[in-house]
Amino acid sequence: MTRGNTMDPMRPLGDDTWVALSPQPLPLATVADWAVLPRCGALVVFTGTVRDHAEGRPGVSTLEYEAYTGQVEPRLAGIADEARRRWPDLGRIALLHRTGLLEVGEASVAVAVSAPHRAEAFAAARFCIDTVKVSVPIWKRETWAGGQDWTGGADVGVVGSEEAVS
Repeated sequence: MTRGNTMDPMRPLGDDTWVALSPQPLPLATVADWAVLPRCGALVVFTGTVRDHAEGRPGVSTLEYEAYTGQVEPRLAGIADEARRRWPDLGRIALLHRTGLLEVGEASVAVAVSAPHRAEAFAAARFCIDTVKVSVPIWKRETWAGGQDWTGGADVGVVGSEEAVS
């Protein structure tokens, strides 16, 4: 499986899993095109974008993402491996995340999953994004009209544990 691509992290190396952490904008159309396979009739793509508010924080203008770089791609690959264990017929899986300063409307994370049928594609995509949010060491600093603060951050647990998919 692709465990990242040191030459160009925003391009897959050619097999069925693409994981990447990059300060570059995410290639959303490329991810969706790459995930399509002839044997798969379903493709689910989730894109998380920076929104202009958070709970109790109107006027969000930017998010800044930092990551424990050496741990992110192995954890993303572990999430993809666990998804394949749970849904053995999956086609391609892409899990990409941004770092750095992002403006409202920019994509911070992309998940794409192809499968023979929609039920597995939806379930696996949801599992992947939910598990990324709780188990991958990426943190964000929100800047909003009233200030800025670091929020969220992964509870770095075991991929595939019940806690990771609550």
